[in-house]
Amino acid sequence: MKKIIEDRIKGCLMGAYIGAELGFSKIVNPQLVKIERPEEMFSKNIEPVFEYPEQEKRINYRKMTPFIDLGVRAYLKYKHRITPEEFAEIFKYDEALSGPVFNWDDIHTIQEVLREGMHPRISGIGIVPSANISTAMPAVGIYHAGNPEYAYLDGVEIASTVQCRTGADWAGLCAATIAACLDPENTVEQIIDTVLKIAHRNARDVFYQMNGKIRQFISMSMADENEFLKWWYYNGGVNHWRITFNPLEFVLPLLPKYHDKPEKLIALQVFPYNVASHITAVIAGAISGALNGYLIFPELWQKWAMPVASKWFPIIEIVEKRIEKEKEVLVKIEKLEQQQDGKSKLFDKIYGCLLAGAIGNAMGSPVECWFDWEIDRKYPGGIKTVLDPKRLESEDDNQMAMLLVETYIERKGLPVMARHFGEMWKQRLNRDHFYALCMGHAYNLIMAGWDPRITGHWNVVTGSTVMCMEPVGMYHIGDSEYARIDAKAISYMYQRGLDVTAAEILVAAVSEALTPDATVDSVCDAALKAAPVEPMKTFDRRNFDSCRQYLEKCLEIASRYNDVLEMRKELREKCLFYHPIDPLELLGIALAMFYVAKGDVRQAAIGGTNIGRDSDTIAGRAAMLSGALNGACSIPEEWIKMFKPEVLERIKKNSELFIEYALAGRKKWLKNRLKLVPKGEK
Repeated sequence: MKKIIEDRIKGCLMGAYIGAELGFSKIVNPQLVKIERPEEMFSKNIEPVFEYPEQEKRINYRKMTPFIDLGVRAYLKYKHRITPEEFAEIFKYDEALSGPVFNWDDIHTIQEVLREGMHPRISGIGIVPSANISTAMPAVGIYHAGNPEYAYLDGVEIASTVQCRTGADWAGLCAATIAACLDPENTVEQIIDTVLKIAHRNARDVFYQMNGKIRQFISMSMADENEFLKWWYYNGGVNHWRITFNPLEFVLPLLPKYHDKPEKLIALQVFPYNVASHITAVIAGAISGALNGYLIFPELWQKWAMPVASKWFPIIEIVEKRIEKEKEVLVKIEKLEQQQDGKSKLFDKIYGCLLAGAIGNAMGSPVECWFDWEIDRKYPGGIKTVLDPKRLESEDDNQMAMLLVETYIERKGLPVMARHFGEMWKQRLNRDHFYALCMGHAYNLIMAGWDPRITGHWNVVTGSTVMCMEPVGMYHIGDSEYARIDAKAISYMYQRGLDVTAAEILVAAVSEALTPDATVDSVCDAALKAAPVEPMKTFDRRNFDSCRQYLEKCLEIASRYNDVLEMRKELREKCLFYHPIDPLELLGIALAMFYVAKGDVRQAAIGGTNIGRDSDTIAGRAAMLSGALNGACSIPEEWIKMFKPEVLERIKKNSELFIEYALAGRKKWLKNRLKLVPKGEK
């Protein structure tokens, strides 16, 4: 990796540890930072307290080093982007965080509720706001170096394991700040502006509180330094509860003047009346190191910080590996963009994905929840076309997919989380068009003010996320890992359980189907790879131990057939569950139809329709994968002509805008990340 970025990552980690030591020294031994006049802040040395004798059965303090370590260890263990579930597995049994520290009682509470079995995506929702978990965010910012939007998104998701919405936003913004600082092309002013914009878009209340303080403090810092020191000594610290505050409010305002002066930056955390220097100094040190590299710190600090921080340096290799993956993704997107006869394969595939999905959905709708023999009895030879063209515009699967596409378009290339999709629901969703026991219920909770991140956790499992999650795969062409993680987070807005899992599997398949060299086999392999091997957790007993085993069975049956209609009987006998709209069933059957149809849109839609059960979604998913693989040019012209012009235009226009805004924006941040590792350097 380019040396300057390596030095900055090392600097971030060393700075965080330096801040943990020096901030802690003020808390446990205030005499070390006792001064007669504020002007002395920059002339007195700060000494770390390496040994602090705790007293048995008394309230003690500890430095925040275990939190820094926790964040890094999560990436070192899993070696990829971290989910709340993975973070919780490390966090809940972390002995270093389980000590008798009163200021960590919020942490201990969450450790207990996680051990009791609470889901990690809802475990922090009711806890008091706390900045403790913000000190675990340097690792998140490092992993997303140069991409502060994703650092914020992941920071919020991970911190929500431990924190309520406010505290998670504080943590996410700390991660975003560090990610922005690691981009050598960013100025301090650009970093502050970026962080405030992220706050404004995603956490308006936090933004208003931050913005006022930051602007005021920056203005004061630009005055005469001695006058500023007098003012800051009494106003620049946390003067209430030790944990309930946003750390950035006490660090960002200092960056324009002190970003390259770490001794002064940290002194401004530990000398004033500040009951939270053990936290703010961690963030200040991490930011200073991320901006300047580790050599910015005094040699004495480097000497005692390096042995501890060096064990965290292997995260650099993980970041490098991820950036190499992003390079491969960018190559695939650019290959799809190549023009041929005035058109690109990218548009053909995106348009084909959405158009074929709408057709299959409408085609299967009239016989939803039928059995295949009932369809044969009423429609001898099977349904071979769209019986009711009005359904091309009214079906819930297609409507929901369009809303998610339009959410990505409105984000203009920025990643989408459940909160963004929830806002789209507030603005445009017609509740009466959707099943009341799942999507309607989630809508009610969102409108009542619930955080959209969690509103699906109590819903009836119906297949309502797998029916429309393809835009996530479209956004993450060739990147099934990110597609799956984003799909999971978005799906929890209105689903849970197998529906979330099925959505993850689906977007992995879509992500692969849209790549330039995809095949039917590679799409099915991507789905299988994404399917968990762990035992399913359902209320009913099933003949399959895991999702992967079930999908393997569906595809094994499919491998013996060349006709989508002939396969139905064996699928019915061996692959049906109790409920006709089970998400795993509809996904497995859709994959089987896609496989036997060899990616042909017509045959995939016919097979998915005539199997019955959740036929609208089965046909929609099978046809959608086929359209993503082979493009709109493979869709029968007579089916396209059935659309009303305005309906067809909406799908076409959304396809164009998705490429123009969502994918162009994604390309921009991919390229920005690649600049961190110039060609020929590793």
